[in-house]
Amino acid sequence: MKRFYIPFLLVAAAAVAACNVKVDIEEPADGSYIYTLNASAPDVETKTDYDSEGTFSWSAGDAISVLFHNGETNKFFTLTTTGSGANATFSGTIDSGYTVGASDGTSEDLKIWALFPASDNHEYTSGSNPNFYVQPSVDFTTSHFSANIPMYALNAAEGSMSFLNLASTYKFIVKNIKAGVDKVTFRIHNQTTYGLSGSWPIHADLYLKYDYASPGSAKSTLTYTSAVTSNQAVFYVSCRYWGNFQPIITVTNANTGIDIKTFTATKVLQPTYKNKIQPVNLDVSEANGGNYFTPAITVDGNLSDWASIAALPSSQNSRIREWKFEQDEYNLYFYFSLRKNRVGSKPLVIGFNTDNDTTTGSNYDTNKILGNEVTVIAYPFTGDNTSPVAVQGYDSSSSISINGGSTYNGLVYVWDYDDGSSISSDSSNIYIELSIPRDKLNLPASGNSITVGCAFDYYVTGTQSLTLE
Repeated sequence: MKRFYIPFLLVAAAAVAACNVKVDIEEPADGSYIYTLNASAPDVETKTDYDSEGTFSWSAGDAISVLFHNGETNKFFTLTTTGSGANATFSGTIDSGYTVGASDGTSEDLKIWALFPASDNHEYTSGSNPNFYVQPSVDFTTSHFSANIPMYALNAAEGSMSFLNLASTYKFIVKNIKAGVDKVTFRIHNQTTYGLSGSWPIHADLYLKYDYASPGSAKSTLTYTSAVTSNQAVFYVSCRYWGNFQPIITVTNANTGIDIKTFTATKVLQPTYKNKIQPVNLDVSEANGGNYFTPAITVDGNLSDWASIAALPSSQNSRIREWKFEQDEYNLYFYFSLRKNRVGSKPLVIGFNTDNDTTTGSNYDTNKILGNEVTVIAYPFTGDNTSPVAVQGYDSSSSISINGGSTYNGLVYVWDYDDGSSISSDSSNIYIELSIPRDKLNLPASGNSITVGCAFDYYVTGTQSLTLE
């Protein structure tokens, strides 16, 4: 394997100074190569840390997407930094045959685009600016922290990239979170017809052209989860420059799935800036109406709180081996022991016959679960039977469907426990617990009984009468 050198420009924090720097790198065996560049920060506060104040700072693990081409094919490659500060060096592996810049670039203007944060879904078509993909959901407690503020750099020639903002941005500071809550989920959707997430074009005037998204649709919504530090969590939300922004924000205890507080904007805002961050404080203290109810079950993969709850009668089928039920004021909870080598991407179905009449409502699975006024479907695993991956949190593919009425997506909170037994054994189990918000289930009043049945991989538990408290 031969070695080679890559020249690049290095930018100092106080002054710009061009110099050739030799980086000793081993060439990958497959003909791909390492590309390295330096990125400087915009002179605004965009990303520091969860709860600190100050100007922009790259941090180790940050990643940018840089445009390359091979003939007429354009492709973004991911470059990552191990450095930190206002300037940082980014490097990444580039496929053989790809050259930096756009396919419609020229010797005088290579049209080198760099986008932050990096995404596999950024796109470039010759003759236009890139489409920028805004991630709709990020769990910052399991991935590298990024403010998720859209930024770009555009160069005519190889060298250092100077980043600028693409959108107006609000910094929502969720304050006075009660002690003991270590992470929260922040859901925001725009009541107007302008979107917040998904793929959007970069306008000729170099701002991100968030456009039409029907209120309540997926593209009008963002969901972020963050750790809590010093009783607060910080979330950055970008929206269209000169666009209408009227958010509804719900802060949720990420460990319990219970909403702490909802904030609803009563007027439309029209952000007129791209080069600063607008701070907004959200007080979720108990004194300000924050809800810190202690749930009957904590859905976290620790099954100890199910130990004293008796299993429900079941057909003892070969897919759902045991199931349990619990409830409180806000949620219904279910526990399942599932045959491990049959999980994969199969749906878990819970049918609620709320009027106890099998001739009304919908039926599931060849008439085995009858008369459901409400049907809940979750997908607690992805992957195949040999390598299932648990959701661990809100299942974005879940649905709560009212027969003849509304459907609510992404509100089922799930967690699994895997005891490590062999997946090849028919006797191995994997365990799922989940919570469902009862205010979306259209249930009868407390004291009434309903009939519930469950199915997994088309195998059912049979039905059971449960009394609501």
